[in-house]
Amino acid sequence: MVRILLQFLTILTIYLTGNGLVAWLHLPLPGSFVGMILLFAALSLGVFKLPWIETIARLHIRHFSLLLIPSIIGVVHYTGAFKTEGIKLAIILTASSFTVLLVTAFTAEYFETRRKRRKQDGNISQ
Repeated sequence: MVRILLQFLTILTIYLTGNGLVAWLHLPLPGSFVGMILLFAALSLGVFKLPWIETIARLHIRHFSLLLIPSIIGVVHYTGAFKTEGIKLAIILTASSFTVLLVTAFTAEYFETRRKRRKQDGNISQ
């Protein structure tokens, strides 16, 4: 239980650091996004080890749908905006979703090709 609490506090500290950086530097980004970038950098550079946050991260992922409830309620709260600007919003949402899908697909394909090349080059030299 203490381990999970420490992992939660680690994630919370990173989140609050991201929010603090956004406020201090007046960045036009959400603090949670900056926090995720900080977490990614810390994991990539070896500052944090994955086991230090893995349990709480899995718990967050398992209950991710609960995190979307406030967003859904917000959308319901602004149904008037959807009535007046519905077509524009639908086009924007469709285009942005398609863009994210394409960027994710091309990025995954790039890294998979790179991984296969490295594996193939490693087998040839051995």
